[in-house]
Amino acid sequence: MLVLSLIVFSLLAVNRTSVADDSTRDRRHRQLLEKRYEILESLQRDLKSVRTWCIEHELPDADAEVAELTQGILAPDADFALPKLVTPPVSKALPIEEQQWQLQLRHHREERAKELYTLARSTLRAGFPSLAFGMIGDVIRIDPDHKYARSVLGSQLFADPASKDELDYAGEWVSQFEKEKRSKGNVYHPSYGWILAADVDRYDEGMRPWKGNWISIEKDAELRRNFANGWVIESENFKVKTNVSLEVGVQMSQRLEIFNAWLQQNFAAFFDTPQTLQDRIEAASLRSSKRKKKPLEVYYYATREEYQKQVEDKVPPNLETNGLYWEDDQRSYFFDNPDKIGFSILYHEATHQILDMATRDAQNIAARARGLKLKQRPPYKWKLGENSNFWVLEGIACYFESFEIENGHVSVGDPAYVRFDTACQRIVNPGDAFFMPSQTFMRLGKQDFQYHPQLGPLYTQGAGFAHFLMHFEDGLYRDDLITLLSEIYRPDPADALNEPSLPEISGVSFDMFDRQYHSHMQSLSKP
Repeated sequence: MLVLSLIVFSLLAVNRTSVADDSTRDRRHRQLLEKRYEILESLQRDLKSVRTWCIEHELPDADAEVAELTQGILAPDADFALPKLVTPPVSKALPIEEQQWQLQLRHHREERAKELYTLARSTLRAGFPSLAFGMIGDVIRIDPDHKYARSVLGSQLFADPASKDELDYAGEWVSQFEKEKRSKGNVYHPSYGWILAADVDRYDEGMRPWKGNWISIEKDAELRRNFANGWVIESENFKVKTNVSLEVGVQMSQRLEIFNAWLQQNFAAFFDTPQTLQDRIEAASLRSSKRKKKPLEVYYYATREEYQKQVEDKVPPNLETNGLYWEDDQRSYFFDNPDKIGFSILYHEATHQILDMATRDAQNIAARARGLKLKQRPPYKWKLGENSNFWVLEGIACYFESFEIENGHVSVGDPAYVRFDTACQRIVNPGDAFFMPSQTFMRLGKQDFQYHPQLGPLYTQGAGFAHFLMHFEDGLYRDDLITLLSEIYRPDPADALNEPSLPEISGVSFDMFDRQYHSHMQSLSKP
């Protein structure tokens, strides 16, 4: 399992800097952070006591193991992968002292995880879903087999028949999709994706399935060069079609699934209504119980020419793009671009696609309600950010360009990423100065934003403002940002003519946002 953490500010640290607008809500947010910190400090003392016990009983290897574990579970920003395998019971065949330190360790982890899970429930009821789900991540990091926390995040217990006779095998935590696949004899191969276990050897030998037969890998590549015959890689949430190669398509699919998983956990309040979120934590209901949605389609072409042919009627003439999510056909388009390094464009467009498709039904309902109120004729279509708030649609997509996956671990929000660094320079460097007051900036609709003479700087400010809202004061405004996105993408049909307002959502004035944004950018610019 991946480490799903925000970088820049440690989630363990409680930033005690005062905020000028010291509202009750702000104080409550800090109080919850402090309670979280206290539980983690208590766990640190518990683990220290286990280490002391190990030293007193001359168990240096056990002491080293607990020390390494302490570093992992008490440092959310560290490269610590959550175990997928269920922890087996402490073996009674071990020497008694080995059993004792392991039982002590397990007891402390389970008890502190229970406390954090209770705090997570209180945090959600207090109106901080992002912080609550961050605590759920803490719970699983501390006690990987906390069944309620695992369930909240959509994991199910799976016992692989092929491993049932292994001495230390007690099961695995997997998604409903993986459970169904593996139950039908499929395995996930890092190069080939989901295939039947019985077919792995043939794939390794350079053979590929084609219309009920097996052909050589060379013949397969020749046939699939025509995009109509391209490889189709299906995963839990995506269907990637490409004529580049099977392996490249699988890599893209993997990255999209990891990114989607991060969004689902850290933007939980966007994907579910407040009541649904409450139900999930209170009853530990599974994500898999929700109605299954069709996978998101992604087309990845071998050449720019093929890509351009598909998108030429979707973008203004002579506009060169490197990727596109087109709302009308609900599909993302990319091409194998040798001039681009990294996957920033993939995550940018995937952000648009994931957020849009998760709320498409709600948009259609709101569009009909608004159309009827305005006495418009069908078909009704909801236009995102048409009259205001367009900045946040592009700002959050630009923010997620900084998403990084390295050796199975995830980070996002690195201040050194070009978008954020440029935003800092526009605040701290007089030669690059640009800032549109948020009262004007946030009220720009799609047309005014996209045709503004300072479009580039507006995109930069959007990325910077998204970073500010995600990270300022340990994520003080993160839930407000998610609420704003939710109200834009999932409008209330009964109030379909209303424009969402970040100051109204947060209770913070435009002027205060401007001052705090400048302070945040200045802090990021410091070495």
